[in-house]
Amino acid sequence: MTHGDTPLIAAARADDAVRVRALLEADPDLEALGADGLTALEIAAARGAYPVVDALRGHGARLDRQGPDGRTPLLRAVDAGACAVASLLLNSSVPTWPAGPDGRTALELARHWHETGAEQELRRRTGATGPAELSRIPDEEYLFTGLLRLGGADAQVRTGHTAILCELEAAYGIRTPFAELLARAEAEADLEGVTRWAAVSVLYGRADRETWEEAAALRGHPLSSVRHFGAEVARCMALFDECNEGGTCVEGPACVQVLTWDLFLAWAADEPAPDVLAVLLNGLPDCSPVGSGAAVADALLPHARHPSAAVRRAVAGAFIGCAGEERVRPALLGFLRDADAVVRSQGCRAVAERGDRSADLRKALLPLLGDPSVEIQVEAVRALVLLDDPRGEEVLDWVGSGFQEDWPGYWSLFDAHRHLRRREAAAGAAD
Repeated sequence: MTHGDTPLIAAARADDAVRVRALLEADPDLEALGADGLTALEIAAARGAYPVVDALRGHGARLDRQGPDGRTPLLRAVDAGACAVASLLLNSSVPTWPAGPDGRTALELARHWHETGAEQELRRRTGATGPAELSRIPDEEYLFTGLLRLGGADAQVRTGHTAILCELEAAYGIRTPFAELLARAEAEADLEGVTRWAAVSVLYGRADRETWEEAAALRGHPLSSVRHFGAEVARCMALFDECNEGGTCVEGPACVQVLTWDLFLAWAADEPAPDVLAVLLNGLPDCSPVGSGAAVADALLPHARHPSAAVRRAVAGAFIGCAGEERVRPALLGFLRDADAVVRSQGCRAVAERGDRSADLRKALLPLLGDPSVEIQVEAVRALVLLDDPRGEEVLDWVGSGFQEDWPGYWSLFDAHRHLRRREAAAGAAD
């Protein structure tokens, strides 16, 4: 804690989102300045602390203030390579035109880091000559970025500048070529990296046939990472395509969803790379024609016992949308006993959605009440309660007691309690 800091600013410097949220309940002065003349939000933006920035934004902290050096929170996030924070600010419609002390706007600053390279720019700024160390850290809940440190010096920066550049170019209406976005994603070499996802997001957001065709053409590429990129772009284009709402499509066979369905069915049949296959299988329910549950099941079942957990996760997740097919029943039982925790969790959800109150399915859920993962315990309880099994109701109150809304299993517990309330209300009305 720097002398003169408020408790909120001290918590922001420590990246302590729990403490920040607790302090926000007391309605503190969000625009109070620390010893360096920065607000809590500006400090958090410069540190890439997404949960802290999100909490402060949600309580009305000013997002466009120019600090004593003239930089806005967006410029601080760009300089820090903090993609998640920059995305949050961009999605909050902060102005992108203010320039920092070097005269660069957010777009120009991101491009400078991208073209210069994070290591070279960090060395230029700090004069550090020690070895560079790159580690992988979370950027937000699902994506990762690099953290570059220069040995022998107190110098570090996140490496999300290229991802930020992708998003800013799109915000400015700059149509970066497909090949360039693919090259940026490949340079990061992380299938869960922020640059890859930013490039995918920019491309699927174009929602045009040309982009879809460029993505589909990557099916035959020798590199699995490139095929993965093409599959993700096509999957997201189908997922967010609105022309098939209500089961009709004015574009007929030229609809992106129809095209992706045909592409993924053929592609999944001969795709050897598990990571790519997982994307294809995940995408099948999102682009399947209305009433095609049987066809989805036919495509998924051959992969239900795949040696890769990533593929089994994809199948289990996709089964949630077609769990009513009788042929998937044996596979669902297998998922409940799977060695992978995510597969077990998704198996619980698929069984619950199926609505099958058969004794063997409900019995298969019981061992999961003692699963090492509390989240899976909660999913098993939810499934049992939704299937009106009294054994789920018996443990409902103590399995998930004391958890807050931001806990991953919170809404599963909410579903279970809501089901009981509705059942009680229906019984009361019948009486």
